[in-house]
Amino acid sequence: MIGKHISNILLSYNIENLNGYIEPFCGALGVLKHMTQHFKKCYANDKHSDLIELWKQVKNNEFKPPESMSEKKYLEIKNIQSPNALKAFVGFGCSFGGVYFGGYAQKYTGGKNENYLQAATNSMKKLQPLIKNVNFNCISYSKLRPKNKLIYCDPPYQFNNFPVKFRNDTKKYDIFDHDKFWNIMRKWSQNNLVIISEFKAPDDFICIWKKEKYQSASQSKKTRYKSKKTKKFLVEKLFIHKSILDKYKK
Repeated sequence: MIGKHISNILLSYNIENLNGYIEPFCGALGVLKHMTQHFKKCYANDKHSDLIELWKQVKNNEFKPPESMSEKKYLEIKNIQSPNALKAFVGFGCSFGGVYFGGYAQKYTGGKNENYLQAATNSMKKLQPLIKNVNFNCISYSKLRPKNKLIYCDPPYQFNNFPVKFRNDTKKYDIFDHDKFWNIMRKWSQNNLVIISEFKAPDDFICIWKKEKYQSASQSKKTRYKSKKTKKFLVEKLFIHKSILDKYKK
């Protein structure tokens, strides 16, 4: 998984004097789960209230996954009032490609012996002991005021051919303000080690790593996405502001 590769890059920098780790867009915790053992204080944030509620309950060992799932039940859970942990678990874990309520995945197995509910349940069990020291919050990333932290940002990505819409809370979609985002990254970089995942960045941010990436929320080999234009996997990159490029090198 690409999360392991990214965590190795983060840990390759001099982080000894930093007093915590932050993910302003924590999502599925693909990177964070590899970082918690290296920091006493970890902070995970996301605007998706259902998802944060799920992580809070998983952390406290309070979440109980359903024992069975049908398409009817899947659609009923979709209409539960937010924030709701079960809604996030089913919306992501039981959906095609891991896209939030992107379609009941079990009907697309093509007769193969796959159990999406069980896979999602197993994933939660593996995560639970890894996130015991994580403080989860559901606020806008722009309200964070980090200082002397290692910050990994995985924001909604910017594309040339259409504006990126992102899920704000659980129902409303907004267009992500990329100019605002990069300005905040410049500000944070004044007193933090900030590393950003993107396909491209402004000229004052330097690429420190890149890797071909499957474009699927589930990172499944069956649902990976190739660019129709290039016929190749899109290349994810990690960027750091040029002002701190050498500051944290070992």
